[in-house]
Amino acid sequence: MAKISETVRKVVLSQKLNRYIDLNTDFGQSADRSFFEGKERSLLHYVSSVNIPCCVHDGDPAQVIKDIQMAKLNNCAIGAHIAYPDPKHFGYEPMEISNDELYAWILLQLGAFSSLCKSNKIDFDHVRPHGALYAKFITDENVAYTVAKAIHDFDPWMILIAPVSPITTRVQERLEMQIAEELYLGKKVSSEGVLLLDRFQDNLHPQGVIEQVKQLVSDSSVTTIDGKTIKVNCKTMHLSPKLQGNMMIAERINAMLGQPVSLALSAAGSSGWA
Repeated sequence: MAKISETVRKVVLSQKLNRYIDLNTDFGQSADRSFFEGKERSLLHYVSSVNIPCCVHDGDPAQVIKDIQMAKLNNCAIGAHIAYPDPKHFGYEPMEISNDELYAWILLQLGAFSSLCKSNKIDFDHVRPHGALYAKFITDENVAYTVAKAIHDFDPWMILIAPVSPITTRVQERLEMQIAEELYLGKKVSSEGVLLLDRFQDNLHPQGVIEQVKQLVSDSSVTTIDGKTIKVNCKTMHLSPKLQGNMMIAERINAMLGQPVSLALSAAGSSGWA
């Protein structure tokens, strides 16, 4: 049974929901900070989980503690945003390091992040790779397996968020771990349902994103770049703070779902345990 963060209380599971699905965003990266200043911080009111950097690709430890506190204040499930140890490029460029090195760097990030969370009497529920490391779940099964194994060895109950792809499916089968496949909102996918990396900055118009969510929520499908409709098994949706119209999109998603539900809590709710 997946563990449940005690701070996640946005949903009363005694209420019947049509669909348990997580709405996730990045929070705490220096490049994203302006999107959460002032009233924009209210985006945290609409998402059910956030990914906070682990002070390797980005993030100052003192600021990360404040971000953890802010996420906790807004009852968001907290996740570790892991990446290559490359602050110069903010983790967006792949690094040629051995699998042993990568494994150790991931354990270092998870351990440090766990300490910062525990200082606030909270634990984290999931891990989401960032940038170039996220892309490896589409392009490189060997690296993806190393990432997943490090997370699984750190905590076998930890949930890994990864893009829908054949690599993600095979890694999950090899390790028998909890992997939540996500729909990256606004991004186009191939006829196999795989995120198109060469179009990574080519986002859908906000209304197109709303239609994308409607389709996923109504029949668990997406429309591919060539117009086909395919089924996907997504348990979470990622809403980038950089996405045009993110507040409007978040509000509309909440209206469609009734309420997004974090991954650990949705696992309990779907099983009838909570």
